[in-house]
Amino acid sequence: MPEPVKSDTRVAKGQITRDRMLAEALRLFAVKGFKAVGTRELAAAAGTNIAAIAFHFGGKEGLYGEVVRRVAGDLARQYKAVFDAVRAEGDAANEEPLARTQRVMSKLVGALLSSKRSQWMSLLLQREFITPTPAFDALYDEAIKPCLEEFARLVELSGGFAAGSFDTRVLAYTLFTMASAFSRNKNFLRFAERTEYSQQDIEHIGRTLAGFLEHGLRPRP
Repeated sequence: MPEPVKSDTRVAKGQITRDRMLAEALRLFAVKGFKAVGTRELAAAAGTNIAAIAFHFGGKEGLYGEVVRRVAGDLARQYKAVFDAVRAEGDAANEEPLARTQRVMSKLVGALLSSKRSQWMSLLLQREFITPTPAFDALYDEAIKPCLEEFARLVELSGGFAAGSFDTRVLAYTLFTMASAFSRNKNFLRFAERTEYSQQDIEHIGRTLAGFLEHGLRPRP
């Protein structure tokens, strides 16, 4: 009977191999896209063999699906942390809906711009947004949809829009896009004549967007 220590060592090595495959797969899939990456290339990049891909993930499709699920999980946790924090603080202070929406926008922009998210994660997200694969469903259901639903509730409360209406959905998606656009590309950095965001820039962007919402979501008569 093998000693527990040796068994634990095998498990640890297997986990290291698995994590390395996920990291390299994220990079390769982000750069080339799912179809352009072969199993030999994936195995070589991770310093393992093709059989390890099948053993740990059932094949290339399973590996890609797990990469996307990890990205979705990271994104979902980031969104949820902001919404939960603002909700808890707002409930304690009996905060008005519009003020809460403004704080969500400000904090979410700050969280996204301050995030240490890898460029591969951002690039893979863009690929899925533009040319979705079957794995997009997991990304949408776990990360994107809950965030949009949170914004929709804020729109309904802040501006008096009807629950589930097309206007509500348009505005919810607009808020989502505004919050995430600054972190997804470098266009604004160039337009603002910056090379990177300072903490002061991040706070300023959050305040500016929050102020913009005061007029865009003003309660309807």
